[in-house]
Amino acid sequence: MPLSQLPKDIRRQFRRFGPSMGRRPAVDILRGAIGAGVAILFVTFIVTTLPHSREAGIYLVSSFASTAVLLFVLPNSPLSQPWAAMMGMMISAVVPVAVLMLIPPPYADGIAVAGAIVAMMAARALHPPAAGIALLAVLEHEAGRHVGFGFAIFPIGMMTAILILSAMLWNRLFGIAYPTRPLAHHPAHVGRARGPARSLSQRDLQELLVEFNQSANVAPADLARLMAAAEHRAAEALLADTRVRDLMTQNPVTVSPEAPLSEIVRKMTALNVHTLPVVDSAGYYLGVVDQHDALEELFKEFDVLRRPLRFRAAPPEAEARAIFHTDIETVEGDTPIGTLLERLAHREARVIPVTESRRLVGILTRTDIIALLLEHSPAAHREADLEEEDADEMDAPEAPATGVDDTTPEDAEEADIAAALQKTTTRRPPVPEDTQEDAARSRSESPK
Repeated sequence: MPLSQLPKDIRRQFRRFGPSMGRRPAVDILRGAIGAGVAILFVTFIVTTLPHSREAGIYLVSSFASTAVLLFVLPNSPLSQPWAAMMGMMISAVVPVAVLMLIPPPYADGIAVAGAIVAMMAARALHPPAAGIALLAVLEHEAGRHVGFGFAIFPIGMMTAILILSAMLWNRLFGIAYPTRPLAHHPAHVGRARGPARSLSQRDLQELLVEFNQSANVAPADLARLMAAAEHRAAEALLADTRVRDLMTQNPVTVSPEAPLSEIVRKMTALNVHTLPVVDSAGYYLGVVDQHDALEELFKEFDVLRRPLRFRAAPPEAEARAIFHTDIETVEGDTPIGTLLERLAHREARVIPVTESRRLVGILTRTDIIALLLEHSPAAHREADLEEEDADEMDAPEAPATGVDDTTPEDAEEADIAAALQKTTTRRPPVPEDTQEDAARSRSESPK
């Protein structure tokens, strides 16, 4: 009966007995296998060249092969680090000798292995292959070949040291850090830390690994790098899957090409925005009016009106057609957000107009992207309940904003100036009586 025809619960149980390790690249497989094989050959050569090695109690043990697997195939594991490998092997060689002084075989077999595990974990030097050393020492004793405490120094300690040095050289040859680097906490980097992965200390990460029973499998520094990579990958996936139409501000406030400067400034200050799109009567997108250009034009007008000796009529008020930008590229609604990040990173790119068949349908700003990231941040989930409680206590919901808030700290000064100028534009300076007729004629003749 094929597995696909079995009930879902049964198939799930069968999958638990399948492989759980990810598929490794062929290069990694060959690198670890060749490195471990070369190291064992080197250790074997040393043992075989020593005179009367067997009579002196110097011989290879099978645990060296298991150690080589960890050192060369899993160099990032806490079980593979020099402290765990060296101390774990030596502790497991000492404990059975002490146990045999008090307890005879065959009772000493299990007690020696259990004692070695307890001692290794107490010393934070857990190394699974070392448990075989404890059992080997007891078996050698039962076969009539007694090993002493010197067995922990040579050959166990010396051969393990050779394997560790070989692993350091071999991994460095392939650009792999062994021993693993600890998590850096330089004071200069604290202010630049971003994201949960970079804000946790070494101790926080260790406690997290202990809580999930992964302290023997993942190092704190690797956990920090994994969390940072996962955050980056999640942000990329979020921005790639989100379309412009899902995030844009629909039906934004616009101005016509004939809109006077006072109306433009009044709308900008009322909506607290720095840009306004310009559309014609049919809704076709024409360009964008920027606050900087509007302020510059206002300064020119006030400079003329404040001249003490002025006998001509006040200049006609500038219109949107004279100051709006037409070089800002538009995007379609199905454009992925991730493709626009580089464009929005420039300070000049305040907004991105969204059009369909040349008609303006929305506006996208940097604030919209920041809101998207904050919405999917861990803090947003914690604050969601509080926001719901506050909403229930309110008598009436707050009216939605009709504009797009793309304010940045760098533009605070311009916003204050615009607010002050907006009050002034509602009352333009008076024109002398002998020029009122000329001023009216000038306005009627201005291009529309």
